Amino acid sequence: MVRASEVDRVAGPALGPGRWVVMFAGLLLATSAARCGGGPRPSASPVPDEPPRARPDSGPWFVDRARDYGLDVVTTCGGPEKRSVVESLGTGLTLFDADNDGDLDLFVAGTSRVEGGTIRPAGGPWLFRNDGPGRWVDVSAPSGLHHTGWSQAVAPADYDGDGDLDLFVAQLGPDVLWRNQGDGTFRDVTQAAGLRDAYWGVGATWGDVDGDGWPDLYVTNYLEADPIHPEPPIDYLPGFPVFRGPTALPGQPDLLWRNRGDGTFEDVTARSGVARPDGKGMAALFADLDDDGRLDLFVTNDTQSNDLFRGLGDGRFHQVAHEAGVALNPMGIAEGSMGIDVADVDGDGRLDLAFTNFRHEGTRLYRNLGHHLFEDISTGSFVGVNTLRFVGWGLILVDFDNDGWPDLFQANGHVYPGVPDADYDQPLLFLKNTGEARFEPATETWGPSLDRLRSGRGAAVGDLDNDGDLDLVVSTIDGPLRVLVNEGRRTSNAVQIRLVGQAPRREAIGTRLEIQAGGRTQIGVVRRGGAFLSASDLTLHFGLADASSIDRVTIRWPGGRSQTHARLPVNARLTIREAEAAVAVAPFLTPIDDEAATP
Repeated sequence: MVRASEVDRVAGPALGPGRWVVMFAGLLLATSAARCGGGPRPSASPVPDEPPRARPDSGPWFVDRARDYGLDVVTTCGGPEKRSVVESLGTGLTLFDADNDGDLDLFVAGTSRVEGGTIRPAGGPWLFRNDGPGRWVDVSAPSGLHHTGWSQAVAPADYDGDGDLDLFVAQLGPDVLWRNQGDGTFRDVTQAAGLRDAYWGVGATWGDVDGDGWPDLYVTNYLEADPIHPEPPIDYLPGFPVFRGPTALPGQPDLLWRNRGDGTFEDVTARSGVARPDGKGMAALFADLDDDGRLDLFVTNDTQSNDLFRGLGDGRFHQVAHEAGVALNPMGIAEGSMGIDVADVDGDGRLDLAFTNFRHEGTRLYRNLGHHLFEDISTGSFVGVNTLRFVGWGLILVDFDNDGWPDLFQANGHVYPGVPDADYDQPLLFLKNTGEARFEPATETWGPSLDRLRSGRGAAVGDLDNDGDLDLVVSTIDGPLRVLVNEGRRTSNAVQIRLVGQAPRREAIGTRLEIQAGGRTQIGVVRRGGAFLSASDLTLHFGLADASSIDRVTIRWPGGRSQTHARLPVNARLTIREAEAAVAVAPFLTPIDDEAATP
C-alpha cells in the first residue's frame, strides 16, 4: 500500500482534461487567454512555510488528520508526465455507513498506472472502518474489494433494498457494481446485474425516475481516450506539447439504467428522453428542482452545453437546459463544467444550482426562480470572482458554521504539468455565505494551513465524529488523501436528520424536508450524486444559529406521502422513519460551547 508519509507534498502537478474552445475578441479576450495560457507564472517551489494560525474562539477549524488516523494513502493517477487525458481526472471516494453501525466509513477507489503496455494497479481500493472518533481500521483486504480497472467515480446506494449500502464504481471500460453482503464483504455482481457499459464512466447519480420504489442509475461517460496508446499531443503554447482534451477527442453517450427490482438493470436511455450520443459528461445529479414531486436531472458537460432534463414522470424526461438558462454561460458559450451541488443559498425555499468550471470561467451559481427558470448570480454573490483563477472540481454546498446559511467548498487543481503560465497546485477553497447568497473567502480563517492543501479532485462531506459539525474528505491528484476534521468550537446550534423510508426506498432518495426553527424555514433534499467523482453522506445537516428548539419538520416522502413532527430538540441526530410516528434522538457527542459563545 502506498502511504502519504512517502510523499512530502502533492507529487507533481494537478491535472485535468483540456477544454479549450476558440473565443471571440473584446470582452472574452481574458477568457481566451486563460484557456490558451494567459495569466501569472506558477511558483516553481513548494508553498513556503508560515507561522501556524491560532484557532479562533468560535466557528469552523479544519485540520488534516489523515496521517494521524492512518488514512494517509496516496491517490496516484497514471504517470507524472500525463501523456493521456485519462491520467488527469483523479480518484473518487465516498463516506457511507458500510457496516450499518451508525457512523461513516470511507471508501477510496483503486488507482492505476500504465506499465508494460497494460493498465496496472497503483494502490487500493481502500475501505476504512470507522470505530469511533479518530479510530479507523483498514478492512480493505477482508472486504473482497479489489482492482478491476481504471476507476473514477464512486456512487453508493442500496440498489437491492436489503438495508446494506452497495457500491457502484464508474471506470474506463466496464463499470463495476459491488453488492454489500452484510458481513463486511462485497461481491462483484456487475455481469449478473446486466450493467454492460464499455465507455469511460466518470460520474454517476441514483434516483427513482419511474416511481416504482427502486433506485435507478445514471452514468456520465466522457471521451474516447486510450491511456495505453494515447493520441498525439497538441501544443498548449509553442514548445509545450500536452495531451489531447475534450475539444480534440469525440465524446461518449451517457446511460440511464432502470432498476428492475430483481437485482438487474436495463438500458432505458433512448426511451427516457435523455439520450445524447455526443455528450462529454462529467457529473450528474437527480433532484426535484421545480418542486413538482418528480426528479429532474442536471448534467455537466465539458466544452459542451450542459443538460437539464425535466422529469415528466414514468421515467420520461424533456430537455429544458436552454430555456432554463443553465446550458451555456451568459455570453452563450459552453464552459468546462464539472462538479455539481444544490442548496437553498438565498433562503427563498427553492433549490439553487451550482457547478464548478475551468480556469477564468469561475464557478456558476444559479438562483432558482421556479418553473425551471434560473438566474445566474455568480457575479452578485461573489462566487464568480472568488473562483475565477481556479480549475474547480469537487463542489459542496453545506452549512459549515451552523449559522443557517449553506457555505461553499471547492477542490481545485490546474491541468497540464510544466506549462509556463499557470499555477497547477491550486489550494482548497472555502466561501462563507454571509446571508442570502453573499459569499466571502474563509479559507484563511477556517483552518491553520488550508491554503497549503492543494491539487484537490473529489470531495465528500459528513460528520465523521458525530460532534455536530461537518468534516470533509478530499482526494488529490497523485498526492495524499486529505481528511479535514472540523475541530472548531461549535457555538451555534445544529441538527442532523437521517430519513429512513419504507422498503425498497430505505435511503429515501428524493425526499424533501422543511425545517422551521428560530423564525426561519430551511429546506433539504436527500440525494445521491453531483460532487465530482465522489459521494457524501445522505444525512441532512441544518445549522440553527441560536434557535433552541425546532418548531416543525415537514417531510414529503417519495410517492407524495407527507409527515409532520413538532417540538423537536436541537444539537442531536434525529432518525425519522416513514413508517413510524416516533423520532429517535441521539445527542451529539460534543455539546455546544456556551462559554465560547458568550461575548
